[in-house]
Amino acid sequence: MSASRKLKFGFLGLVALAIGLIVLANIWKSDLKVKRVTIEGNRIVETAEIMQLIKVPKNSQLQDVDLMAVRRDILSHHFIKDAVVERDLPATLRVTIQERVPLAIINSAEILYLDEDGVVLPHSISKHLFDLPVLTGLPNDASLAPGTSLKNPDVQEALQILASSKLVSKELYRLISEVRLRNGADIVLYASEWGVPIIFGHGDIASKLVRLEAFWEQVVSDRGSETLQYVDLRFDDQVVVRWNQRRS
Repeated sequence: MSASRKLKFGFLGLVALAIGLIVLANIWKSDLKVKRVTIEGNRIVETAEIMQLIKVPKNSQLQDVDLMAVRRDILSHHFIKDAVVERDLPATLRVTIQERVPLAIINSAEILYLDEDGVVLPHSISKHLFDLPVLTGLPNDASLAPGTSLKNPDVQEALQILASSKLVSKELYRLISEVRLRNGADIVLYASEWGVPIIFGHGDIASKLVRLEAFWEQVVSDRGSETLQYVDLRFDDQVVVRWNQRRS
């Protein structure tokens, strides 16, 4: 047999082997069934809640699961921002969750939350939601239906203040008990200690928060917040304050 014929038969053999392996792989995959579903990344939403959204019967063919449909069903939950759904051979459907984390409570007829994007979230009894700052002074025309996003500039700036305060320190975030909007006028924060007003104004968020934290740690912690009348952060590179007169 000539070298060219040997090469030809060798090539055909490799093709046949490849086709055979593909057929066997497809047969093997067709026998794979969903034995378990794993949920990762969730803290606020209970795993059982997410499992109820996944409409995949046990022992379904793993390859037949519509991953995009599963993801769409999971995203119907208001507290879930994104989800990645993957097949984890041989028998697992793996779901990785990114939650919407509330930054503030909305002061309304019912308990609602706002996340950092301004998305309205419904009331939740999650043990991870407590001691959140209250956002007051929302525009009268603000839609508070869960799932809607508030694009009002004051609302967005208030959420940026809260998100930035968490980055500065958890203690600073906990110091803020209320953020009051004033229809475009200066934003005012209220401290969790004695309800001290903190006139924040607008803009220069990071610098103001750093100054506020330093002032509270270096001055207020020593002198006491009960005699502090107000704090004004609207002036460049300084903190303006007024103290109540101590009573003898």
